[in-house]
Amino acid sequence: MKRQLHLMHVPVIIGMLVCFAFCGTVSAQNSAPNGGFETWDSASIQTPQYYPYSSNVKDFFYQSNFSVVKVGSAYHGNSAVQLTTNASIAEDTNTGFFANINPTGGNPLTWHGGMPYNQKPTGIRGWYKNNEMTGDSGSVFAVFSQGGANIGTYGVTLGGTHANWTLFTLTFSPPLSGTPDSVVFGATSSNPFNNVQIAGSTLTIDSVSFTGVSSQPAEMNGDFENWQSQTLRRPASWFYNGDQSGDGMQRTTDAHSGMYAIELTTYSKPNDKGNGTQVNFGSIGTGWYPNCHNGNCQEMGGYPFTNQVDTLTFWYKYVPSGTDTANVNVSFRKNGSQVGGNNALLFAASTYQYMELPLYANAVPDTVTIDFQSSSYSDTTLSFVGSDLKVDDIHFKSQLNTGINEFNNHNKLVLYPNPFKTFATLEVDPKIDLGGMQLRIYDVFGRMIKTVAVTEYKLTIAKDNLSGGMYFYEVINNSEILKTGKIIVE
Repeated sequence: MKRQLHLMHVPVIIGMLVCFAFCGTVSAQNSAPNGGFETWDSASIQTPQYYPYSSNVKDFFYQSNFSVVKVGSAYHGNSAVQLTTNASIAEDTNTGFFANINPTGGNPLTWHGGMPYNQKPTGIRGWYKNNEMTGDSGSVFAVFSQGGANIGTYGVTLGGTHANWTLFTLTFSPPLSGTPDSVVFGATSSNPFNNVQIAGSTLTIDSVSFTGVSSQPAEMNGDFENWQSQTLRRPASWFYNGDQSGDGMQRTTDAHSGMYAIELTTYSKPNDKGNGTQVNFGSIGTGWYPNCHNGNCQEMGGYPFTNQVDTLTFWYKYVPSGTDTANVNVSFRKNGSQVGGNNALLFAASTYQYMELPLYANAVPDTVTIDFQSSSYSDTTLSFVGSDLKVDDIHFKSQLNTGINEFNNHNKLVLYPNPFKTFATLEVDPKIDLGGMQLRIYDVFGRMIKTVAVTEYKLTIAKDNLSGGMYFYEVINNSEILKTGKIIVE
């Protein structure tokens, strides 16, 4: 089954994790995992050459299977392209697609550019196999422009089930109004243009070409023989909650501690109505937001948490554009309903600043989510594009030693006496490499107040200006935390 498609209106914890007396029992779970952003997942994806934009990017950030793949059962040559609509971890569906522009705007009439082309085709043809779910259909589309203006938008939907290669043809009606200078081309496994996306729908296409012309665009690659690779990264245990293109988020070596931090940047893109430009902020969270097809935009996921009173601490740098402000939000939920949390604006800071966010819940929660944005929700003006937020060393004060890679043999590192009055001694097993090793001491508020480079296997630590009381310490070697504990100064 095939039909004309109408596209005219398309809608680690780094640092000591301290528990105050009011926090209650120390949680066994790590509710801010990878808070130092030292661990990153990576993947190499492939897309057809000249078509750098695909749903594989969104699949990676939503942690679902890749929806654009090369298959060897081709109609012609050695390979074809297969698109699949996948169910994602966000309990939603991701349509498989590829295109030679970023189709972030909702209206194809506003899509311009793509590949250069100066001939006037009368239609399009190609071969396909598919297995579309009932009520769903894949599509192949072409959008022609001249001088930045749309002169023709065409598409064909391919529904049903075809186990063998089947020819599709489409005559452009009405015909192109002029000779184009560029064309946008792509395909989808479902029909998101009409808000139909059913998991399991597949479309495989090959040997696609324009008809009524003497030559094809140099970048057409309609036989899908040539493919290009792209490497993607995401911070482990975190979701990127931007537009899933990957824009606005990257790993940075400008870290407060360790090797890496997260960097979020505010950027511009075509708006969903396709009639202008909007601001998108870089955004990450320990939860995710499903696609809001049915108005369900409540954050999902997160990690176990049961404290009604706590404090989130982290370090950040922020270079805003204009009067922009960044944002941090923590939400407590119980049985899916919000029962507390807190949020705060983050203002300009040219060097890393320590931040504490007090947290309260009116009932014992079962889940917590943490979110950071490079701009506040109310910031929508283009003057905010370029705002840049870096965040590192996120943890809850209630959680001690969670997620820290400790030596099982604590005798390899010993800090004594405990308590001590004037001097303490740190002894390190000579088999351990001292390169990059530090002793860090924190007060009960989680603030790092003393750092000592460990350059000897038996090192004397002076009390200096530490007042009497309890402190927490960690021994860190580059990005690896070797040991943590409590120490008392008399």
